[in-house]
Amino acid sequence: MAIRKPKEAKEAEVVKKPATESVKKDAAKIAKTVSNTAKDLRAMTEAELQTALAAAKNDLHNAQKMLKSNELPASHVIKKTKKLVARIHTVLTEKDNEGSKDE
Repeated sequence: MAIRKPKEAKEAEVVKKPATESVKKDAAKIAKTVSNTAKDLRAMTEAELQTALAAAKNDLHNAQKMLKSNELPASHVIKKTKKLVARIHTVLTEKDNEGSKDE
């Protein structure tokens, strides 16, 4: 048999999430930068990849902070950003291995 909670307790448990326009824009910006494919990344130079890696790590950090403070409207951005970081690492490793084969 389930125990019913009084209505006041239910109302107290509701937590309002701040949904400001700037937070939504930040999340949309992060999601947009995550859309790089491996083909696009392979066309970049190593310096550009290092810059993209730093930016992706920064975006991941910001998204995680937003998630902890309940400001991130779409949590899938974190997973996509992690995949982007791994993809950049993979392309950098490929470029490194190509250089060592040439020598």
